[in-house]
Amino acid sequence: MARMRAAARDLMWDRGYDDVTTKEIAARADVGEATLFRYFPSKLDLFLMVYGEEFEKVINACTELEAKLDSSGGKPSSEDFVQRILTSYSMFAELYVRYPDLAFTFVKESFGSHTDVAQSGLAHANRWFELLETIVDEAQSSGSFAKVDPATVVQNCHALYVHEVLRSHARGLASSELPHRLSHRLESLLRPLQVLPKKAWLQQLENI
Repeated sequence: MARMRAAARDLMWDRGYDDVTTKEIAARADVGEATLFRYFPSKLDLFLMVYGEEFEKVINACTELEAKLDSSGGKPSSEDFVQRILTSYSMFAELYVRYPDLAFTFVKESFGSHTDVAQSGLAHANRWFELLETIVDEAQSSGSFAKVDPATVVQNCHALYVHEVLRSHARGLASSELPHRLSHRLESLLRPLQVLPKKAWLQQLENI
């Protein structure tokens, strides 16, 4: 398993998903192609597992950052909560910048596969949503955010990320600019949730 995953990562990260065959991956891993298919139903499943590991690394880094913030004490402001969500998504945006074609393939294909390997990717997504829902819930409990269903807020945030990845690829937009584009769209979603004096709230919206 380790050799096959390492081989898939090396080849796909070097040449992209489409230009690598399962025969090449099996040869690099020093196993037969039939052996590879006993572990992975398809090349797509192998890719989803390998790229899913990168996804998990970002989630782990965000979780560690949140743990540090929780232990630091002090009462966060509404701006602090917005920045925590923006910072989390900036990590995903940077992953896209490093591997734009692979990130696009992962976003595009992970919704259509229903094998056990693909379902493990949904477990990563569930962890991600739970982490962000905790931030939104904390913001609401402290009176910093309006009372909107946290799950809906997080789903809308992630929909923006997914759409920006797909849009960037379809329209040939510069991958290096995705973090900025995504941050701007997320702010337009999150800032109206902030509980602020009316003048300050309106000024926030004007500045987006």
